[in-house]
Amino acid sequence: MAQGPRKKARRISISNKRQITVPKEYYDYLEMKSEANIELEGNKIVITPVRETNDDFSEFILKDLIDEGYGGNELLQEFNRRKNSIRPAVEAWLKDAHENAEDVESVSDLFDEDE
Repeated sequence: MAQGPRKKARRISISNKRQITVPKEYYDYLEMKSEANIELEGNKIVITPVRETNDDFSEFILKDLIDEGYGGNELLQEFNRRKNSIRPAVEAWLKDAHENAEDVESVSDLFDEDE
């Protein structure tokens, strides 16, 4: 990432179609591409760049399945079943965190380290 300030505020306009333009300085600093994630946190809108990562745990799932002896079509079916169960599990975890902790407002809060 390019060097830039850790926190910097800037006033932007909102079009009649509710569109905003990310200032070039911010866009470049965050190395944004054609998509962004947007979250509502309290009374703030947080926009973050989409990062292509292996957060879906595919490699871990495949390794476990191979270690368990799956192969061929059975491997594919079990891989899809397990991969599709990740999101509901994380959503349940997040719901539980919301009910039991006041300072957790997003999935990011569950994984971010304290600064």
